[in-house]
Amino acid sequence: MTTVKSIAWPLIFTYAGPVFGKGFLAQVELCGRLLAVPEIEGVWLDGVNPGGFALGAATLEDANKELRAALTRVFVDFAESANTFTEFREAVERFYHETDQETVSEWEEAVKAVQDGLVPIPSGLTRKPSGWACFVKVTEKTVDQVTPKDNLPAVDVHQLAAAA
Repeated sequence: MTTVKSIAWPLIFTYAGPVFGKGFLAQVELCGRLLAVPEIEGVWLDGVNPGGFALGAATLEDANKELRAALTRVFVDFAESANTFTEFREAVERFYHETDQETVSEWEEAVKAVQDGLVPIPSGLTRKPSGWACFVKVTEKTVDQVTPKDNLPAVDVHQLAAAA
């Protein structure tokens, strides 16, 4: 019997959106890392930063949409539990930094496989340098700072970029 090692795409994604809490309005912005593993039934996304999530869908595009929806649900849950903006910000930052060395190592191995030409990048993705700076930023907004540009469409296809 032959063993086949599955491939994984090291992806970088962005998220930005408003979250309403108990007496506060926050803007959550992040650039994160994840591994996308193609499987027979679709694509599985494993979070690196943030590391506390995994989800799957039939296609990479559908997984991207589900990623946005899942992150929004997590942030809304944090807002419901937080009594202050500071509590909310700390919860989001903790969530973002939840990861483990094994997942980070898998992501770094996947980056090397792409760099070595062993793993093809899915069509439609933009290559970014492997040292691309990821971040999490949670800012409090006041009512007078809110503009119509703060509204996000129900489905926002994020930029996904293969690290290279």
